[in-house]
Amino acid sequence: MGIELPLSLGSIQALPLVVESGKPYPLKAGIFFRINPIKSSGDSARWIRALQKLELVVAIDTQMSETAMYAHYILPESHYLERMDVISVTGDTVAVRQPVVQRLYDTKSGYEIIQGLAKAAGVGEYFNFTIEEFNRAQLGPTGWTLDVLKEKGALKVATATPPDYSVLPTQSGKAELVHEGFAKSGGTKVVGWVAPKTQPEGDRLRLLHGHQAVHSNGYTQNVPALFARMPENELWIHPSAAKARAIKHGDYVEVANELGREHLKAKVTEGIRPDCVWMCHGFGTMVPEQHLAYKKGANDGALYPILITPVTGALGQGDVTVTVRKAGA
Repeated sequence: MGIELPLSLGSIQALPLVVESGKPYPLKAGIFFRINPIKSSGDSARWIRALQKLELVVAIDTQMSETAMYAHYILPESHYLERMDVISVTGDTVAVRQPVVQRLYDTKSGYEIIQGLAKAAGVGEYFNFTIEEFNRAQLGPTGWTLDVLKEKGALKVATATPPDYSVLPTQSGKAELVHEGFAKSGGTKVVGWVAPKTQPEGDRLRLLHGHQAVHSNGYTQNVPALFARMPENELWIHPSAAKARAIKHGDYVEVANELGREHLKAKVTEGIRPDCVWMCHGFGTMVPEQHLAYKKGANDGALYPILITPVTGALGQGDVTVTVRKAGA
């Protein structure tokens, strides 16, 4: 997909398309590291079919996910409170995430897993160091030691240039509405309006989604304290749209289109346009091992097609319509 998407840094949502077409080359294996594309990349059913066609699927994650359910091998990663990560640098500030509790189970950090895979593949010499040794080498030029950074958590590097947020990383240093490079890559010089492929017509409403402050994407729905605060998502629907469908606040509704159908509670509110509905992303867990979140709410990913924006390869979402009716009606 590199030639077709010249400005893309990676477009995981294109994987089902590549599996189906065999272009630019046949895919036989996939390793998914701390990512759950079955729920996050649109058209969950299409993703499942794509994974089932691969000869080898490996999932590296801190918990059982929908993608891990279809993996041949699951490599359990240590929780972020149990592991040390690579130091992070922002301008003149250096920070490190370090373990605060002992590992509860037989897990490994992401780096240790990659190191083990590299050794098994015969290229272990390129990963012949620990994460602590790597961080010490990274800190070397600053004059600080890893022990000091671990004690402080974050440090200011006096020799570094503080970030200047008044200057943008563009050719002019300012916000640019005209970009020659983007045009040369297949886009347009000036940002323009692109009409949606779908329109809310007849009994169909545009499906929108978003996030909120309780959960982190689709990863925390099974955490007891957070589950207690928000166990499932709701479908925001305007009073006029709800009345036309005999839907009352709190009713369970079916949201459906050509890709799938989901069930969740209705929230009748004037906070949404009459021709749109909205749900929070990350719910509708299909993993029985997540015993609290299992089948709670709806998975918006089951209703979105895989749409890839040209040139940049970003995932296009929000360009889909659905029907809404009272469950059982």
